[in-house]
Amino acid sequence: MSLKKLFLTAAAAVVWAAIQPGTLSAQTSGVGTDGYTRVLWRATDGSVSVWRVDANLNYIDSHIYGPYDGWTPLSLAVSSNNRTYLLWRNTNGQAALWWLDQNLGFGNSVTTDPYYGWIPETLSVGTASPYDLRLIWKNTNGSVSIWTFNADLNYQNAKAYGPYFGYDPGPASAAAKGHLLRNQSSSSSDGDARAAAAMKAQGPSVVIPMPQTPMPQPR
Repeated sequence: MSLKKLFLTAAAAVVWAAIQPGTLSAQTSGVGTDGYTRVLWRATDGSVSVWRVDANLNYIDSHIYGPYDGWTPLSLAVSSNNRTYLLWRNTNGQAALWWLDQNLGFGNSVTTDPYYGWIPETLSVGTASPYDLRLIWKNTNGSVSIWTFNADLNYQNAKAYGPYFGYDPGPASAAAKGHLLRNQSSSSSDGDARAAAAMKAQGPSVVIPMPQTPMPQPR
């Protein structure tokens, strides 16, 4: 079997596994209304390869982005408008959200401030118009904050929950101690110059105070 066939066979297995029930800290696949599955591959150097796979799990095309200095790819979500959204985390605690078009080309991005103790974890997207995104932050003290953005990555609202005694929101503490990439070349082997420029831009483009809303103990 050729290397390409072996790789594509493995990819089909990954796609099949991705739709099975399981516990994941971040989503790495999604299906658009066009019937294509988007799959996120994370490379050891911090770059990502985003694939499109058809309904029969046949490879269609892909796009490589990164690596970008200090940034780690976390999560992927696909909207019903067939945009693909990517979440990145910086070593300083910032989050970056991207949207990619139907052909996996870079569309736009937004970067948040870092917040002490808060770690961006994952994102999800609404299945109907207006296709709002939810960005999940987890605090090392056990709190969770949920932010909403519209389809064009404009911030809308946020609420914080917890901490609650005896409840664990997930792997935020582990994520803080996990492998974070540093001192990598800010280039892309098959990416978009605008994407690279967005990741190298100095300073956040969104400054949002982390909400501290007291919420009732879950029952």
